[in-house]
Amino acid sequence: MTRATNVGRVAALLVLAAAAAAVSNLAASTSRKLAWVGSYPRALEVGPAAPKAARPAAPNPAPGAPPVEAPAIPAAVAPDLARSFPPHPDKPALEIAPADVLRLYREKMLFLDARRSSVYADGHIGGARSFPVWESDIDDRVKKLFEEGLDQRAPVVAYCSGGDCEDSHMLAEKLYRVGFDNVLIYKDGFPDWQKRGLPVSKGANP
Repeated sequence: MTRATNVGRVAALLVLAAAAAAVSNLAASTSRKLAWVGSYPRALEVGPAAPKAARPAAPNPAPGAPPVEAPAIPAAVAPDLARSFPPHPDKPALEIAPADVLRLYREKMLFLDARRSSVYADGHIGGARSFPVWESDIDDRVKKLFEEGLDQRAPVVAYCSGGDCEDSHMLAEKLYRVGFDNVLIYKDGFPDWQKRGLPVSKGANP
């Protein structure tokens, strides 16, 4: 009898603890919610990942091509671009070749620079936004990007300093956790962009 009473008390305590956690989480701000009960799409996602379509190789840019304009966020992704760069909900990011990066830039896709803000100010891809993963406000920046209501299945290019730099992959992980499932990594990063003589901006703004 005593054992059954103890089991009942333990069960009652567990139910009370779960209820208290749920109430506490509901009262918390969005940025402090637990991932398993948060409102972000990645936390709510269930079921198998969507199949990925094959991505054809993009042609290399021709020498003497017309100037490339700085990207602005498009209202919608062109169908051929969506077929070439389908979402990948099963992984945070995919690495892409420089020719693909240039194609996405010309199509005015969103570019994010994962390097420190001081390095960004010294020079960055024209039109790219600063998302420095090692700075204290990075989670706020990611949250604000989520709250802009962008198409989270549209291609987003993240880059850093190339080589062994992992900052762009770290940024991709953060974006993936709030629902962005089409982050593409410019593996060779800003040094390669500079070497190709492509548009560069300086200062704190895109």
